[in-house]
Amino acid sequence: MANKLNSYILFFLILISGNLLGQSYHVVANNKPLNKVLSGLIQKYDVSISFNDKALSNYNVSVDRTFATLEKAVAFLINKFPLQSEINSGVIIIYNKKEKKKKRFWSVSGRVIEKESGEPLSFSHVVVDDRGTITDLMGNFSASSEKDSIFNIKVSHLGYYILDTTVEASDKLHFVLTPSSIGLTEVVIKDKKIETSSQYGQKPGLIKLNNRIANFLPGYGDNSVFNLLRLQPGILASGEQTNELIIWGSYEGQSKVTFDGFTIYGLKNFNDNISSFNPLIAKDIEIYKGGFGATMGERVGGIVNITGKLGNIKKTSFIFTANNMTLNGLVEIPIAHKGSLIIAFRHTYYELYDQNDLAFLIRQNNDSDTTNDLDINIVPDYRFRDINIKYSTRFGKKQDLFYVSFYGARDKFSYNIDDVLPKFQLIKNTNEENTQSGASVFYGKKWSAISQTNFSFSYSAMRSKYYDKTELIFPQIGHSRVVENKNTDNKLTESSLKAENSIVAGSRNNIVLGAEIFTNRVELKEDTFNVNYINMEEVSPRLNLYVQDKVLIGNKVTVVGGLRLTNSTLIKQTFFDPRLSITIAPHSNLKFNIALGIYHQFVMRSSVLDDRGNYSYLWVVANNSDVPVLSANHYVFGVSYNKSNTTINIETYFKQTFGLTRFIRSVKYNIQDIFNGKSSSIGIDFLIKQNIRKHSFWISYSLSSTKELFDYFLDGEYRRAPQDQRNELKIAGLLNFNPIFFSADYVYGSGFPDYIYNRQPSYASNKTYSRLDASIIYKFLNKKLKGEVGISILNVLNRKNFKLANFERIPANQTSNINIYAEAIPFTPTIFLKFYL
Repeated sequence: MANKLNSYILFFLILISGNLLGQSYHVVANNKPLNKVLSGLIQKYDVSISFNDKALSNYNVSVDRTFATLEKAVAFLINKFPLQSEINSGVIIIYNKKEKKKKRFWSVSGRVIEKESGEPLSFSHVVVDDRGTITDLMGNFSASSEKDSIFNIKVSHLGYYILDTTVEASDKLHFVLTPSSIGLTEVVIKDKKIETSSQYGQKPGLIKLNNRIANFLPGYGDNSVFNLLRLQPGILASGEQTNELIIWGSYEGQSKVTFDGFTIYGLKNFNDNISSFNPLIAKDIEIYKGGFGATMGERVGGIVNITGKLGNIKKTSFIFTANNMTLNGLVEIPIAHKGSLIIAFRHTYYELYDQNDLAFLIRQNNDSDTTNDLDINIVPDYRFRDINIKYSTRFGKKQDLFYVSFYGARDKFSYNIDDVLPKFQLIKNTNEENTQSGASVFYGKKWSAISQTNFSFSYSAMRSKYYDKTELIFPQIGHSRVVENKNTDNKLTESSLKAENSIVAGSRNNIVLGAEIFTNRVELKEDTFNVNYINMEEVSPRLNLYVQDKVLIGNKVTVVGGLRLTNSTLIKQTFFDPRLSITIAPHSNLKFNIALGIYHQFVMRSSVLDDRGNYSYLWVVANNSDVPVLSANHYVFGVSYNKSNTTINIETYFKQTFGLTRFIRSVKYNIQDIFNGKSSSIGIDFLIKQNIRKHSFWISYSLSSTKELFDYFLDGEYRRAPQDQRNELKIAGLLNFNPIFFSADYVYGSGFPDYIYNRQPSYASNKTYSRLDASIIYKFLNKKLKGEVGISILNVLNRKNFKLANFERIPANQTSNINIYAEAIPFTPTIFLKFYL
C-alpha cells in the first residue's frame, strides 16, 4: 500500500514538473511602454511582478519572442534600461539600477490617503516585505530593513481597492487608495481586488468593520453602525441592546464606546432606532471584544473605537438624509487645501410616531396565561437632537495632524399611562432625560521616519435625570396607593490628558510608550417618596503609564507584550495589568491568535435590584470600601482562515470578573444594602463569511454562558446573569446589483433568564428572540445630484420579542405583580432618502 502511495506521489510530482518545464512565455510588443508589457504578462500568465508603474512608463520596448522562464523574459525586457530585478517570496521585483549605499539600515514611511477627498485612512493594513503593520490615526506607517533599500508594499483598507507596489527607502511617500464601487459607482477599476465588509482574526478578539456597507443593511439609517455591530459574533443582539453594548457576557457599563477619543454613552430612545453618534461622520470602526493590549484600558469588558472623518480638503461636500424619525445633515468645507471643517446635525420630528406601533403590554398575576393580558397604546413624548463640529488641518513638512472635535446631544423620553384595568386604575408618569457632551483635541507630531508622538486631550460628560411615579386607585374601596415615587439625578464626567510615543526600533521591533492623567467625577442624588435617599459626590484621579513592544520573530510569529500601570489617588494604590498576545501565521491564509491579560476599571454602572426583580443602573466610582475596583482576567484563543473571498473565524474566550456591586432594596426582606459579587463568562464564536463577486454573506453562531455569584445568595451557587444568552445565531446577506442593493439579516437568541428577587434561586421563564429584517436600496447618480432611496422592513415576521431594557414590575397586591414592558420592534416599514453633493 505504501509503495502504491509513493508511486502516486512520484507520478504527481513528475506531472507537475512536466507542466512547469513546458511553460513558456511569449512576449509581443511594438514600441510599447514597459509597464504595459509587464501588465500584459501578469494578466496573461497570472504571475507576480512588482514595479513602479509610473517610472516604467517612460521606457518603450519592441520584442517578439518566446522565453523559457519568466525570469529570462523580465531580464530581457529591462536589459537596455537602468533597471534591475530580484525575486522576493516568489515575486519578481523591478527597481532602479544604482549602487546601494553602504549602510545597514534603511527605512520607509508614508501616509495612506483616499483618492477623492485626501482623507487619511486610519488603521489601514500595510504589508512591508511580508511583515504586517497598521497605520495610525493620521494614516502614517513606518518600517525598516537591514537587507535592502527596496520595499515591496501592499496596502489595504476596508471598502477600498488594494494597492500593491514597490518603492525605495523614503519618508515622504503617499499611498492613494480608491474607494470601491459601493461608494462611488462612477469609478470603474478592473483587475483589482477589493477589501470588503470586515476583517477578522488579524489580532486576538479584534473585528474591523467597513462603515461603507452599514448604510446598505436594514434599519432607519441613524443607527446603521450599531446595526452592523449587532450582527457580529460575540456582541449581544437579542433584547435589542444596541446602545449599551454587551460584549462577551460583559455587564452594562463594562464595555466602552469611544468616538474621536472621548467616551460616548447610551441614549434612552424608543426601540434604540437612533445611535449615540451620527453615522455620517464615522470613518473607521474597531471592535476589541477582549484580550486587547496595554495601550487601551479603563474597561474590563470590550472596547469599540470609532474614528471620525477628518474632512474633505479638495472640495465642499454635503450629505442630507431623512427617514421616519429624523433629519440628518453633514457639510464638509475645505480650508486652505490643508484643513477641513465638518458640521453634522440630527433632529427628530417625533410627531410622526404611529401609536399603533408603540404598545405597552400589561400582564397581571405573573402567570403564563395570556388571557388576562391587556395592550395599552401610548405615544411617548420623545425629542432628540445632537451636533458634531470638527476642524482638522495638516501642516509642516511632515504633514503633522491637528484636530479639535466637539459633540453635544440631548434626548428626552417620557410617557403617561392612565387606564382602568379589571380591578383598579393604573396611573403612571415616567420621564427620563439624558444630556451628553464630548470634546477632544489631538496633535500628532512626526519626528522622523521611525518616531512620532501623539498628544491628546479628551472630555466627556453624561447626565441622566429619571422621574417615575406609579399609583394604583381601587374605586371599589375608595383607596389609592402610591407604589413608586422616585427622582434620580446621576452625572458622570471623564477627562484625559495623554502623550503616546511610537518608535520603530529596528526592522522587527515597534515600541509604544504612553502616559495619561485620567479623572472621573460622579454625582448621584436620589429622592424616594420625597425623602433624600442618596446624595453623594466622588472624584477619582488616576495616573496611567504603559509600555508595549511588538516583536516579529521570523516571518511567522508576532509577539506583543505590554504592561499597564495605574495609580489611583482616591484608593491610594497602584494596579499592574500585564498583557500578552501571540499571533502565529504558519501560512499566508491561516492565523492562530492567543491573548491573556489583567484589566481594571475604576468607574462602573452598578445594578440596583428591588424584590420585584426590577433592574436599574447607576454610575458610581470605585473607592475600595463599599464599591470595590472591578478587575478581570481575559483568556482568548482564535483561529482565522482567509483565502480569496472566504473567511472562517473561530474564537473562544474565558473571562473572570471580580468586584461587581449590586444595590438591594427589598421591602419584603427589609434589606437596603450594597452586595459584592463576581462573574465568569465562557464562550465560543463561529463565523463564516463568503464574498461572491460583489455580493457578501455571513453567518455567525455564539455559544456562551455568563454566571454570577453575589454574597446575598444563600445557597452560595452561581446563577445565570441577567444578560446571559446561551445561543445566538446571526445570518446576513448583501446583494449588490448596482445601482440596486438588496439586504437581509436574521437574529435568533435562545432567551434571557427572568428572576424575581429572592435570596434563594427562583427562576421564572426564558424569553426567546427572533427577528428578520430586509431592505432594498436604489442609488441614483447624475452630474448634479447623487443619492439613495431605500425601504426597510423591520421584524418582517412580526415576532413578539422581549426588550431587555424596557421591563418593569409593579406590585398589584401582596401576592402578585403587574408586568409592564415595551414591545421590541414590531413589523415596521421604514423609508429613507439620502442625497449628497
